[in-house]
Amino acid sequence: MNRRALQALLNSAPLVLFAIVMTALALCSPKFLEVRNLANILVQSSSTAIVAIGMTFVLLTAGVDLSVGAIMFVAAALAGKMMLQGASLAFAVTVMLATGLMCGAINAFFISRLRIIPFIMTLAALYLGRGFALWLTETRAMNLPESFLQLGAGRLAGVPVPVVILGATVIVAHLVLTRTPFGRKIYAVGHNAEMARKAGIDTVAIIAAVYVISGF
Repeated sequence: MNRRALQALLNSAPLVLFAIVMTALALCSPKFLEVRNLANILVQSSSTAIVAIGMTFVLLTAGVDLSVGAIMFVAAALAGKMMLQGASLAFAVTVMLATGLMCGAINAFFISRLRIIPFIMTLAALYLGRGFALWLTETRAMNLPESFLQLGAGRLAGVPVPVVILGATVIVAHLVLTRTPFGRKIYAVGHNAEMARKAGIDTVAIIAAVYVISGF
């Protein structure tokens, strides 16, 4: 196998592995490939996929963000508490997004400015965020209003809302990474941060930005 073919195989490895998993599951259950089942899987995995898109920005700079699950927990807990106290859905969503931005900004500050290793910083943020959310919710499930639940169960033009949000996120992230100078700078920093700095790229700002994006 020549080098070009090997490189092509490595580049397509995620798709190949995905096809293998889908084939194996289809062989285990004939109903797995039914449209209804696939749609249900897509809805359930939308939140994870959205978080993975944000983390992709971090990974492209050779970083890591272990705190994303805790950030989701904190944001949902705060919004849920506010909804139970009579806050509007729009305000709750705003609080969730602002919480993500704030947590991402905290990670960004310690990693980009104080030079703390991303693994250590985001691991600490994971435990702090999880502990705070458990304290806030008193480790109990919340009976949220129907309007809040529609974020995950509603439909827009017949398409589940989580899938619509995922589709929009994929498109925006793809355009940013492939069609903007900011996206090219992210790739440059991940390839060689020192060379990127010498080329005039503000590597500190780029690294900070990707953690803010991941938090958001």
